[in-house]
Amino acid sequence: MKKVVKVAGLTLALMTAGMGSAMADTKIGVVDMEQVFQRLPQREQVSAQLKREFEPRVRELQKLEQEGQKLVEKFQKDEAFMSKDQKKQNQEKLAKLQMEFNQKRQSFEQDNARRQGEERAKILKQVKSAIDQIARDGGYDLILENNATPYSSSKMDITSQVISKVGK
Repeated sequence: MKKVVKVAGLTLALMTAGMGSAMADTKIGVVDMEQVFQRLPQREQVSAQLKREFEPRVRELQKLEQEGQKLVEKFQKDEAFMSKDQKKQNQEKLAKLQMEFNQKRQSFEQDNARRQGEERAKILKQVKSAIDQIARDGGYDLILENNATPYSSSKMDITSQVISKVGK
């Protein structure tokens, strides 16, 4: 029995030693993706592009909102002098305007979120390509996202390299 334990212990020690030398040859890098996205110059360009793209719809929503506010103010001011039919017509008109506003706002929000996702995916593709190239050129075996590690040395951080490569 002692012999079996010794053999098992020796085998475990040899395996651990072999793994240690394999890990010593492994080069690992870490990238802070949040910082990459915040510091990329493309972020400002995309933001401005999307603002221009959706500006007409934002103005339309603002116009509808102002119309609704004017209707409510007029209704509140003139309500005492209105007949039941006039009150009902104004309430129906306001409800119709509110429904139109809600539909357009919801459509705007969905389209805006979709476009932001598309643009983010384009940038993410560029970032991934930059990370791949940095890994190949630098001889890295593994690149981890900063959030995935409880600790990493600043020597392993390639975030600034990624930002400069994607920013070109």
